[in-house]
Amino acid sequence: MNLYKKWIQHLKENNMTYTEHLIFALFYGLCCLLAGLYLIVHSILPCFFPTAGSDLVTKLSKRFKKQH
Repeated sequence: MNLYKKWIQHLKENNMTYTEHLIFALFYGLCCLLAGLYLIVHSILPCFFPTAGSDLVTKLSKRFKKQH
């Protein structure tokens, strides 16, 4: 299967347009980067952002389940 067919198949499977998918994936990618920064700070200074990692995983899990 070529790249274009995989691209279209993925969008159809997720019932999204390209723009919807772009916004969705970009938003959650940026959330993950931010959470990563929080976790780096937490690794050095444990009193800051003590639940950043688990909060993100919980939030993403709920949102992804709602999406499907």
